[in-house]
Amino acid sequence: MKKAKQKTVWFGMKLTPEQKDKIKQLARRRGVSQKQAVMDLIEHHTRQLPDLAPENSFLNGVEHLSGSVSGPSDLSTNPTYMDGFGR
Repeated sequence: MKKAKQKTVWFGMKLTPEQKDKIKQLARRRGVSQKQAVMDLIEHHTRQLPDLAPENSFLNGVEHLSGSVSGPSDLSTNPTYMDGFGR
């Protein structure tokens, strides 16, 4: 199955020789192009960032509240945390 061609934009940046060598080594070790090595790292790390959640995510608009209250990190771990909730 043939991939649909995506629109692309130019993104250029300057690197030190050491940084470029690290990218080359990473790509060689993984057996991929230098571009693919960098893109894989970006994809891996951005999946872990709440501010890059999908547009229809509950986190959009309330991410500033994350971690703003004290208490257990997961109320579902102990049902007694929910005693009296909603009364």
